[in-house]
Amino acid sequence: MLIRIYRNLKRNITEDGLIISSSPFLVKSMVGKIDFSKPLRILEIGSGRGAFTRELIQRMSADSQLDICEIKTEYNPWIEQLIAANPDKQISLHNCCVTQLLTEAERYDVILSSLPLKNFEDPGSQHEFLYRVIRAMRHGLKEGGTYLQYQYFKSNQSDIETVFGKKMDDVSFVPLNILPAFVYSMSKQAS
Repeated sequence: MLIRIYRNLKRNITEDGLIISSSPFLVKSMVGKIDFSKPLRILEIGSGRGAFTRELIQRMSADSQLDICEIKTEYNPWIEQLIAANPDKQISLHNCCVTQLLTEAERYDVILSSLPLKNFEDPGSQHEFLYRVIRAMRHGLKEGGTYLQYQYFKSNQSDIETVFGKKMDDVSFVPLNILPAFVYSMSKQAS
């Protein structure tokens, strides 16, 4: 029994970058940084069971569009249930790598990411996949758009700043989460 719990916990941290779903405090901290007063094109990356998805759907206008990118199809039933419960909202689920989805430049007003960026580090390749993911997010974000990312450790901030070519707009700390998290907020400036 303990071995199975340990294996599941290790898999969750390694593959998903989490121990349990994000707390309502983390969800509200990230989603609260989005201005929902106008129609938005939003991309959520790494939805899992939909902690952020639920809040995004609740706050977005009927004119807004939400694309959900979740590579793991095992989470589809939770996301599909949220989509079915909100037929008046424009929501699409994409089961692919985010780099495949973000091929169109400046498509999104907001990108909210739950990706465990630290897990993408690979010194042997000079973090090639990590940088490809961050570059894809910058590419897909509209000028003036917002990229939101949380991390359990204050990691990858300099990687994001390097790709975006500027300092982070805001870094906040959410202690009421398992594990406590840092929320990064980065806007895209004109190239």
